[in-house]
Amino acid sequence: MTAHQDHQDHQNHQEQGREGRLATHLLRRALALYPASYGTHALAEVADHAERRVRTASPLAALREVADVAGHGVRVRLGLVSHRPAGRALATAAPLATALAGGYAAVHLYWAVRAATDPDGGMRVGSLGATMALLVPAVLMAVAALTGRWTAARALAAATVVAPLLVLLAGPELPGAHARGPLTYSLVGPDTVLFALNALVLLAAPPDRTTRPRSAVPWAVVLTTTAADVALVLVSGPGEGVFFRTGFPLVAPVVVGAAVACTTRTVRSAALTAVVLGVPPVVAPTLTGYYVMNATAVLFLVVLFTIGYAVALAAVRLTGRFGPRTGPRTDPQQP
Repeated sequence: MTAHQDHQDHQNHQEQGREGRLATHLLRRALALYPASYGTHALAEVADHAERRVRTASPLAALREVADVAGHGVRVRLGLVSHRPAGRALATAAPLATALAGGYAAVHLYWAVRAATDPDGGMRVGSLGATMALLVPAVLMAVAALTGRWTAARALAAATVVAPLLVLLAGPELPGAHARGPLTYSLVGPDTVLFALNALVLLAAPPDRTTRPRSAVPWAVVLTTTAADVALVLVSGPGEGVFFRTGFPLVAPVVVGAAVACTTRTVRSAALTAVVLGVPPVVAPTLTGYYVMNATAVLFLVVLFTIGYAVALAAVRLTGRFGPRTGPRTDPQQP
């Protein structure tokens, strides 16, 4: 019995040694992602801190530490760090992007459940399980971000990005799996890409600035867009069967404009944040080949955003509720 235990302990020690060597090897690869301009001394500090954490951590925690180092190295190389304008814009946009993706996914989820339970069939096409797999991560990502659970939000953001690929690999013949295919419970290719691109905003944002928002702006985005869809359902009535209806494309740009006005201090930071939030809805249809956003459609979104931004900015300056608009021309520390 003792010999068996000794053998088992020896095997466990060997396995831990292999895992430790693998983590150390991956850490070296992660450190190589930092640009030369980061500085030898600063990189040595990062390496020393990460190596100590990897040596004392469990295998899963060690891999998480390596992923954190790799992510920071990529952000430094791309200039997406908290002291750069692009990094600040991503951090400001991150909670808004997750709120928009989660709200829009929740609307789709509502109509999918209605279609699945409707005796007339309505838009009951394709796999409900696949549809849920595409929608639920985005909804949970928004819930986690709104409640300040950023580690969980990032994990769910990664799931939101990966889910369309897994669904496509699991059932490439599913309706809605391809951008030009039939509807899958009202869900089409550009919608899934839109969720993924919004999730990427959160993944790319500097973690040191994505702390729990101290304002209710992301909550206001979700509640306003949801209220608009509820009002649309009440006004339009049940109709024949169950058909997907949403006022999101019209309401979201106005609400985003108002939200950006409340969370940025300068026109430059507002413009950068608007670009970050505007890329997903403009690019998603083009990436999937569904259709190409023409100049008129883009201009229409810009006009709606400007209306929301101007109205909210005027209200902020008049009431001073969100703090003075003068002072240092820097963004707040929260996103």
